[in-house]
Amino acid sequence: MRTELDACAQPIVVMVLPEFCGKRGSLELPIDDNPRVTMIACGPSNNVSSLNQANDWRWFWLYVAITLLIQWRLVGSVTTHISYGREEDATVPMLNLWTVWWNADRAQHGFQHYWDAPLFYPTEKTFPFSETQPTSLIVAPLVWATGNRVLAYNVYQLLILTLNGLSAHQLFRRLGHRPWLAFCGGVMSQILPFVIWQFGVVQLTTLCGIHWTLLAMLDLFGYEPAPANAPADADVSQAETHSSSSAASPSRLSGPCWRNRLVGVRLGLAYGLTYWLCNYWGLFLTLLLVPCSICFWNQRLLTKSFWCHVAVAALLSGLMIGPFAWMQHTLASEHHWKTARTEELVFSLSAHWRDYTNLPWASLMSWLEFPEVDRAQVWTLGAGWFKTMMAPLGFLVACANPQRRRWGLFALLFGAMAFGLSLGPTVRLSASLPLIGEAVPYSLLQQYVPGFSLIRSPFRFAIFVQLAIVWLSLEAIELFNPIRWGRRPPLKLASQPAKGLELMGVNSDCGFGSNWWRWSPCAFPFVVVSLLITFEAIPPASRLYAVTAAKPLPAWVMWLRDHDELGGALACLPFPAGSVTRDYEETTTWMYWGTFHGRPLVNGYSGFFPKPYLDLHNGFASFQRKGKQGANDPQPRFPDYSNENSGLKRLNESGARFVMMKRSFGTREEVQAHPLTQLRWKQVCSDEVQQVDLYEIILPTE
Repeated sequence: MRTELDACAQPIVVMVLPEFCGKRGSLELPIDDNPRVTMIACGPSNNVSSLNQANDWRWFWLYVAITLLIQWRLVGSVTTHISYGREEDATVPMLNLWTVWWNADRAQHGFQHYWDAPLFYPTEKTFPFSETQPTSLIVAPLVWATGNRVLAYNVYQLLILTLNGLSAHQLFRRLGHRPWLAFCGGVMSQILPFVIWQFGVVQLTTLCGIHWTLLAMLDLFGYEPAPANAPADADVSQAETHSSSSAASPSRLSGPCWRNRLVGVRLGLAYGLTYWLCNYWGLFLTLLLVPCSICFWNQRLLTKSFWCHVAVAALLSGLMIGPFAWMQHTLASEHHWKTARTEELVFSLSAHWRDYTNLPWASLMSWLEFPEVDRAQVWTLGAGWFKTMMAPLGFLVACANPQRRRWGLFALLFGAMAFGLSLGPTVRLSASLPLIGEAVPYSLLQQYVPGFSLIRSPFRFAIFVQLAIVWLSLEAIELFNPIRWGRRPPLKLASQPAKGLELMGVNSDCGFGSNWWRWSPCAFPFVVVSLLITFEAIPPASRLYAVTAAKPLPAWVMWLRDHDELGGALACLPFPAGSVTRDYEETTTWMYWGTFHGRPLVNGYSGFFPKPYLDLHNGFASFQRKGKQGANDPQPRFPDYSNENSGLKRLNESGARFVMMKRSFGTREEVQAHPLTQLRWKQVCSDEVQQVDLYEIILPTE
């Protein structure tokens, strides 16, 4: 018999044989008047490949339509507004918009000075202080062609939501689910509560890298689950034969050999892409996949080809991740990032088990939610009560099928580990355990896992909990599939597309005639339950933030752009009065204007802040209120700074050449009257529309 690799070079041959009985490979034929048949396909078929590609594109455009429907408000304002999800402010979305522009700008200049973002002047290599998101380069042509940063950012965000659904669909098809249920799982991934809740933090909405990494891992271990809708009376030997023939899925029947040959390349690319999309997910996925992969361990671990694939994956992902991880490691040591991740901060950003009962918006079973009162409006980590209740049932269903047991165990372990890690340092091991009693698992990870000590938000593990719940709930929905309780339907050639309710996993002939589903209620519970669980918590319309129109540009921005020959950095006043994200919303607006005038900024916002900036910020936070006006306002005005204010002194000595000041913070007369600025700051531009003034800092020698 030809091997799989030999067959790949040959024309397709289809053999129809009576289904084997007994052990795998046995030639004993069952005594049956109507024997079932098994088809074995060898070699590629151009017709089948073309059909699969066409199907993939049809599903892609379907998920595009679902994305546009979910984000209908954003679609109507795609060039002028950005969505900030359930965030309280638009600070992080504006930072991500700036990041999309910077990636596109550096690509246009051959990635020169890529790490030296024009923020926090005079500190160098400030771009890795936050997520770099090199995957946003996919929309760089939009930035170059239109100059519209908002449009490019929105297209990137909508593309991510589309790929979330498509990649989940591919994963579920690989796991043996029929198209209808795979579609339901894809939509669940698109409207996953955590994704919509964090929609303003675009890097936290990326699931496609996770799904593609799982797909490659399944191929690495050669895991071939039986079809999820196998009849209840099917015995183990039939499931094994069905699995080995790969007839459960048309995409597996065609069997592209490159998928197995390049599994190491696929795994490396998928994991590297996951890290590029979101550094958090890259690190978290490693912590979860390495121990959970034990569920798929088999004799392949003893083969040389397995470890060759693993080596290729490690090498390729290392090449993709290495430059970013090394730069972050260097900057973390140089700027002492660990000191910013205090135990109190990590503890406050850890999840509580009751948070998983709470959804960000109303659902069909909101009456079952019981979060802590002081956390109800902030910590909403629930996946949905229908899904959560179906997940344990799905685990039992998967374990009842010997060929799906490994997947069920993997999903359960994956979700349980993510749940425990989301609780952060609040979990402590029992004192009765030898050697590790009273230990805090999260603290051990901070101590021994590189990069984990820089994580400040353990609650973000919740996205993996929600994914595991979706995976297991799909297994439970299969209980309502009529095929599961009828006789096994005859297998079809992969080149014959499914029709009607066959897309839902319901075959058109289950012993009741070719059109039984048109009058039989058998499929009704299956369709209703799948729709009910999929759409139990429909997300509300997006909240939008209007980005100030760039046409025409403000007068002060045009002045800086048109006087580029003068050079020099720009400081924008006032500095934020507080340290929470909402205090930096105006700063990110100035970063947005920086994409047009091209000046380095003394200001900035990111995940970490360099010490020179913090010293400057703290200097401006020191003031003495003059007069009763605004006594309760935490934001000072320019006259409130003393003659010895360290903030103004540091600014004069920072090397910055220009200062942009809002008139609500300080007027020209107040600047001319202050001892630290009257001889050093010269007004060069007055913007009457924006009510700001632009000053040039004169060096003492001048």
